[in-house]
Amino acid sequence: MRHQDQPLSAKGSQDAQKLVGIFVDKPIAAIYVSAYQRTWQTAACVAEKLKLTPMVDTRLNEIDNGLVDEMTEHEFEQAYPDVWKAYVARTADFQFPGGESGTDVQVRIKDFFDEKLLQHKDSDILLVTHEGLIRQMMCYVIGLPVYRRGDFRVNLCGLTELSYQEKIGRWKLLRFNQTYW
Repeated sequence: MRHQDQPLSAKGSQDAQKLVGIFVDKPIAAIYVSAYQRTWQTAACVAEKLKLTPMVDTRLNEIDNGLVDEMTEHEFEQAYPDVWKAYVARTADFQFPGGESGTDVQVRIKDFFDEKLLQHKDSDILLVTHEGLIRQMMCYVIGLPVYRRGDFRVNLCGLTELSYQEKIGRWKLLRFNQTYW
């Protein structure tokens, strides 16, 4: 449950360095990161190699868990039993006390995607974000209800590739959660 702004671990730094080989020959027009330090740390090696400056966009931040952010699962269950039941059941959207709902997050994702489609038409961009947001992004892209976000597992430094299909006005999932190590 904890989404504190922790730096990358030693393993995370090693995995991030491996991303350079994947992106070095790609025509990346821009790199976007969340406001969390571990995303810009992940992007740093690729950005340096591509001579790009990562741009912070808070719409890529992790889901805001509000008042339960620093709680253990047991503390969460005790303090907010109704929200805990919705969180575990995953059969309807819910909102973390003082935080966001899945729908709130999808509004951020849609807004980001719509803006970047206009800004970077026919260009590739790199996003470095968080597992919870990526799971929510997958629901948006493939049209699943927001409460189905728990159906996806996201590996650290896993690559997900999307392509916008302009003729039909939808996203196409090219690869999901792919790792090379």
